[in-house]
Amino acid sequence: MKPIIHSLIQILLFVSVGSSSFAQEICNNNIDDDGDRLIDLYDVEDCPCSIGDTFKISLIPNPSFENVNCIPNGPAQLNCAEGWSQATLATSDLFSTDGFIPNFVSLPLPDGNNCVATRIDADWMEYIGTCLNGPLLAGQSYLLRFNVASDIYNGEIDFSDFPVDLVLFGKTSCDPFPIQTTSCPESLGWKEIGKINYSMKHSWISTYIFFTPKEDIYSVMLGGPCDFPAVTALYIFWDNLQLNRADDEIIYYVPNTFTPNGDEDNNIFNPVFVCGYDPFEYRFEVYDRWGETVFTSLDSKAGWDGTYNGLPAKEGVFGWKLEYKADNTTEKKVLTGHANLLR
Repeated sequence: MKPIIHSLIQILLFVSVGSSSFAQEICNNNIDDDGDRLIDLYDVEDCPCSIGDTFKISLIPNPSFENVNCIPNGPAQLNCAEGWSQATLATSDLFSTDGFIPNFVSLPLPDGNNCVATRIDADWMEYIGTCLNGPLLAGQSYLLRFNVASDIYNGEIDFSDFPVDLVLFGKTSCDPFPIQTTSCPESLGWKEIGKINYSMKHSWISTYIFFTPKEDIYSVMLGGPCDFPAVTALYIFWDNLQLNRADDEIIYYVPNTFTPNGDEDNNIFNPVFVCGYDPFEYRFEVYDRWGETVFTSLDSKAGWDGTYNGLPAKEGVFGWKLEYKADNTTEKKVLTGHANLLR
């Protein structure tokens, strides 16, 4: 998803072919309005601005690292990404398919052409940091949604041996970066405000950190844990960092990539609801690029396994439509978006 939420301006156009005319494609209704067998976001000629699955502007600036002031031609060039800083003296990397990107980075990237990499090592901890677009308020819950992939920095070690905590640190002020350390930032006024335990996987997955800060936070940094063992070094790749206030009525996210390849991770595609919804007022549909429905569920726990009519669906982009109701209101909401199926 892009860092700016596009506004769709509906303009009624009528194209005459002989004595016939066709309606303009409406870009958020899951219907082939103009009869060209392409619907909504797949009709790129008629819908250049996709609604996608971005619902709010992230409190993190430049969340997908797409806004740059230079193209990286090597490692340690996070400074090319606008709004982001090398959080510590250990230098993290900006990778770009337009410039420098190592062959061990999983492609395609989840969003756009850029991603960031941080190294996690016992004596060399790389972090990325930024001042927020607005403060995280004490006592208010937040959701940081992001895409992540990984690799072993050196050696040939089984990924399964290294589940690792990915940690979000915060500070009550926005001070200049980098801070003067190559290790954990806790000794310099930074506090852990959220984390997840991540099972390393080379391919990209979607995940989130749900947290409630105890004090107002004005800047954040992301990276590894303070107690990482001196066994090996890991590389963590980050993309699409969407940080938003978690609405009191409902907390959820919708992945934008899934990989139904039979391993232990990311085989099912469905919205993930944390709390606050009515499970009896739920409908989720997935459709192909021609608008044909390939999956429907009335159960929020049951997602799409990537098959259609008993056969594996081909890789590509699939649209989705979600209807739900919060448990404290009678209003139903309808959301649409898209996801990449990768095998």
